[in-house]
Amino acid sequence: MKALLMAFSYLYFITASYASENIVLAKKHQLKSIILGEQRSYSVYLPPSYKQNLERVYPVIYLLDGDPTHLKALAGLVEALSTERLEKQIQQAIIVAVPNSKNAIRERDFTPTNVDWTFNGKLLEKFEKIGNAANYTAFFEKELIPFINKNYRTSNKRVLIGESFGGLFASYVLLTNHSLFTDYLIIDATYLWDNN
Repeated sequence: MKALLMAFSYLYFITASYASENIVLAKKHQLKSIILGEQRSYSVYLPPSYKQNLERVYPVIYLLDGDPTHLKALAGLVEALSTERLEKQIQQAIIVAVPNSKNAIRERDFTPTNVDWTFNGKLLEKFEKIGNAANYTAFFEKELIPFINKNYRTSNKRVLIGESFGGLFASYVLLTNHSLFTDYLIIDATYLWDNN
């Protein structure tokens, strides 16, 4: 019993000492957007090899709805799938997670038109100050992407990931400015918007 108690005590103190270490997944930044008229937050995740090979360039994944939970999930997938153990199914990549604005609902930036949300003649939801997708696209094209390209070792490959209203925005960019990103991952987009 005494040996068991000592083993649990030992494990507790080891666990407690490791629990106090901070794991930094990404660095949080701010960018003053002239186009959007506000400070925008974004976080940058760098792949494990970024600081080892200073000549190497990396594709960039732009993650919409880029809160810490979504960033952790995506970084874990990208990191795992780019390892030898999983046969390097994808390249290591820089991830730029762009959370929603604190000054507006997410639908403001993700919707291409300013309409009530109806389907088959039924009002689903009414929003105010929406339909800002053109400006949000310009924010990426003229402010965020050039800033990332200037400050990080980026390749020409850029991926946009959006889900739900973020998927609606990604679809809008694909249809109106398709060369802004080389690849799109559109998940469960809100295609009901503005009568499909």
